[in-house]
Amino acid sequence: MTGRDESAYLFLSLLQARTGTSFVSRLGDFPVAEIPDMSAAELGRLVRMTERAVRAFEELRRGFDPETMLDGLQRLGISVVTPPDPEYPQRLKQVPDPPPALFVNGKLPAPETPSVALVGSRKASVSGLDAARSLGRALGERGVCVVSGLALGVDAAAHEGALEAGGPTVGVLGCGIDVIYPRSNRRLFERVREGGAIVSEYHLGEAPLAWRFPARNRIIAGLCEAVVVVEAAEKSGALITARHALDAGGDVWAVPGPPGLPECRGSNKLIADGAGCVWDVPEFVQSVAPEPPEPASTDETSLGVALPAGLPEGEAAALAGVGFEPTGVDAVAGRSGLRMQELLSALALLELKGYVHRDGSGAFVRRAGG
Repeated sequence: MTGRDESAYLFLSLLQARTGTSFVSRLGDFPVAEIPDMSAAELGRLVRMTERAVRAFEELRRGFDPETMLDGLQRLGISVVTPPDPEYPQRLKQVPDPPPALFVNGKLPAPETPSVALVGSRKASVSGLDAARSLGRALGERGVCVVSGLALGVDAAAHEGALEAGGPTVGVLGCGIDVIYPRSNRRLFERVREGGAIVSEYHLGEAPLAWRFPARNRIIAGLCEAVVVVEAAEKSGALITARHALDAGGDVWAVPGPPGLPECRGSNKLIADGAGCVWDVPEFVQSVAPEPPEPASTDETSLGVALPAGLPEGEAAALAGVGFEPTGVDAVAGRSGLRMQELLSALALLELKGYVHRDGSGAFVRRAGG
């Protein structure tokens, strides 16, 4: 039997898909389970509804049969998760408008699996495609789930890189869960489903309408701890994903592109505005998914690099992340566990105090005795 809450969330999912109107975020604490039994007038007193929404609500309520709907999805190998379910991604609940239902074809990664979104232009340059594939492969090798939108360009390259490494990957659609768009990505769809999951907030048969793709981007952001914009123009949908990531408390990174190149102005501006800069793939991967530290040694060598006494906690953590060989700031961030803004402030103080210095490339080096 289908629970009342699950039925109600399924109902709202179909209603949102037909109207383009968000209901969940406007209902507040009102019990969702009561919605399918309400009249359009009663719902209208809670949420302002257009005439189109009223018609869609009344038509849907007359023909809504959740058990038949779920049986049909199950025969296709598609599952549904709603906010009350433990399988519903917790980070997704932090976006301003979490989807009332997720349709899943495949298997979502375990909740403890780190996830990173790789997004960017559908018409990416050769270097942009290479960067997306390299990042996808490196993250996949570390066991990080690569999330993207299964579009042409950067999205496809990111998924392919993850699959090449045998890592998990999730593709988020801006159309019905059974709709392959673009059709040229049919084989990639199958590979992503086999190696992870295809996800959509839209039921069977929903067309890839233009307004659904910006809405899709909030799900990409909400599934991940970090979003990387590989290559994006000033009005790219990838920038929408980045804004959703910030709204959900996630980190935003960007791959730097040639100065002045229109295809990279959006991603370069993110860096100028404070996003993390992905200038070295291994160091980026180490920063978002650090390898477990090696067991501490007690030999004389390790005793010779003990931290100076009396350092504030943040500076001590930053210094512990700097080696006697040049170390990039992304790697220091991964080792120290500090957020970038806090880390840069601590490193500046350590440099003033003479514990570290920067070499010609800008990498940090610990001074002997520091």
